[in-house]
Amino acid sequence: MFTEIAPDVYSVAHRFVEGKNGIIIGTRGALAIDTCNYPDEGQAMTDFIRSKGWQPDRLALTHGHGDHILGGAAFADAEIFAHAATPEVIRKQLPGWAERSGESIAQVEARTIWPTVTFTDELRIDLGGKHLQFFPTPGHSKDGVCIYLEEHRALFAGDTVSTGIVSAFGDGDSREMEASLRKLTEMDIEILVPGHGPVLRGANRVRTWLEWLISYLSSVRAFVGDALRPGVDSEAVADVIDYQEFIGARLPIDKHGMPRRHRNAVEKIIEEELDRKDASR
Repeated sequence: MFTEIAPDVYSVAHRFVEGKNGIIIGTRGALAIDTCNYPDEGQAMTDFIRSKGWQPDRLALTHGHGDHILGGAAFADAEIFAHAATPEVIRKQLPGWAERSGESIAQVEARTIWPTVTFTDELRIDLGGKHLQFFPTPGHSKDGVCIYLEEHRALFAGDTVSTGIVSAFGDGDSREMEASLRKLTEMDIEILVPGHGPVLRGANRVRTWLEWLISYLSSVRAFVGDALRPGVDSEAVADVIDYQEFIGARLPIDKHGMPRRHRNAVEKIIEEELDRKDASR
């Protein structure tokens, strides 16, 4: 579950769609990044931090989706850092979480972890020999942030970057995601910890993957823009944006419902482009 990717820097694997969280330990304290989807996984993270001689009293959220915060009960007493929009994102999901768990919304809200420190533009934390920069990267969701560890040029990207599944932005916007990815290509990143999928090492490998994600979004959008002519059914457009043509061997077609994830991305881009056309009239 815990892999040391740099001295005292760990990626934390969890069982929800090849998920990845993080733990960073400095000379003045430790910081966890996201909490997995299940309470036992969050508990394992707090136990690991204690095994290193620190209290689990700092937690950063890359965004407010369930698979990144629902394991957070063990961090209930921690200082929790997140984007200012994260509470709104969490509240939007509470009814769905309540329905799936069979609890009331009030019960789910009471056991959900909530940010205690929020920011809009940038936040910096000094753990002692480990300097962290938090900055917004919307697209997957409006509250998305990435966390950059300066000493090791390591980026904890949350779901702004996935290396094991098709990009998801059903709760966000593909153009915002593309802009966030372009911002990341301008950074010096040697280690990339994605929200889902394998950790990437090496600046060239990281940049190549980011550029492919940008290309995927822009090429699907270009195809959609050309195909959405008057009288053309949007479902027919989605049907012809083929997985093999736009993704091919980049991602395994037989894992995590990948064709469905591609279809979801395509349909969201179609929805966005139709909205743009309507707005321009």
